[in-house]
Amino acid sequence: MKRILVGFIMSGKAGGIDRYLLNFLESVQSQDAPEKVSIDFLTDEMHEELKTYLAQRNCELYAIAGLKRPLKQFRQVCAILKNKKYDMVYLNVSTAIDCVAAFAAKWMGVPKRIIHSHSSGNDCESSLQRAVYDAVHKVCRLFFYKAGTQFYGCSTKAGEWIFPKRIVHSNRFQVIYNAVDRSRFQYNPKIRKEVRSELNIENENLFVIGHLGNFCYAKNQPFLIEVFEQIHRQVKGAVLLLGGTGVELKEVQVLVKKKGLEGAVHFLGWRSDTDRLYQAMDFFLLPSRFEGLPVVGVEAQCTKLPCVFSDSVTKETKIQDHSWFLPLSDGPRKWADFILQHRNYSREQVRLTEEAKKYDLERQKEQACRIIYR
Repeated sequence: MKRILVGFIMSGKAGGIDRYLLNFLESVQSQDAPEKVSIDFLTDEMHEELKTYLAQRNCELYAIAGLKRPLKQFRQVCAILKNKKYDMVYLNVSTAIDCVAAFAAKWMGVPKRIIHSHSSGNDCESSLQRAVYDAVHKVCRLFFYKAGTQFYGCSTKAGEWIFPKRIVHSNRFQVIYNAVDRSRFQYNPKIRKEVRSELNIENENLFVIGHLGNFCYAKNQPFLIEVFEQIHRQVKGAVLLLGGTGVELKEVQVLVKKKGLEGAVHFLGWRSDTDRLYQAMDFFLLPSRFEGLPVVGVEAQCTKLPCVFSDSVTKETKIQDHSWFLPLSDGPRKWADFILQHRNYSREQVRLTEEAKKYDLERQKEQACRIIYR
């Protein structure tokens, strides 16, 4: 039986990497997998709910020190690898600073060391901290790849964020797109009506803008509020749905109150029914400062929602004909004007492109198995 150590998972609900890793686990443990595999996970913060879920799937969850204590993390990972004799270490990271476990695996002689990049920037709230992290990332990026034997990214942009371009543009690197279960994310007028009723949006003609994501620097929700303020001035009764939690949630709530938009902005918290929430929306916005490849952007397009992304989002995200990319430098007013110019449409008219097949969950399952058995 192959033994695989996978990092880094957070709570199981934290975002794109967690979602990808749980899909990965399901794929390699499926009945049609070529052989039995033992998979354990690394985290820097133990969550009992996640630990229980993984235990039910015969997976261990190991809590190790965070990036602020690299020597301790190195020793802990070495001890884990020595104890169980893993055949492979599969590290899913957002920054080259997270290189310690990879070098521990190399030090311990693990034959297969896979590094998978999931972002294209450092998500820090403080500008000073971000500057420090960016500088350290650039240094670590110079040698991180030397600890790996195979390299992946959720997009080409994510690959170039962590690996040298000579690797990204070679056969040593492969893109694994952040897939979704497209059967869950299909437009359904009946569900749309139900969800709007649950959210007290009874008037079908009300213009509803939506956004899902962690409240953090990368997602740029304050800009989104500025855009919505401009729309709300021009469209009577316009509504903004915000799903998610995070460190900047209170700051955004204060901004909404300051602008007198409390009645128009709905904070929905963390939701497990995002497939239903998309149905209630008329437009989806993602003004991110940076992204690897946003899963929510793919999900929203599968439900045939028109989408506006910032041009910092990789163009590989586009999988339908009603999606556009705008520069943040255009400002909230131009974003609002563009959205209002494109608000009149029928979701039945929206067409997915051939690129949408890259995000099929079954295809990702095949890729996950290739990672293991390649």
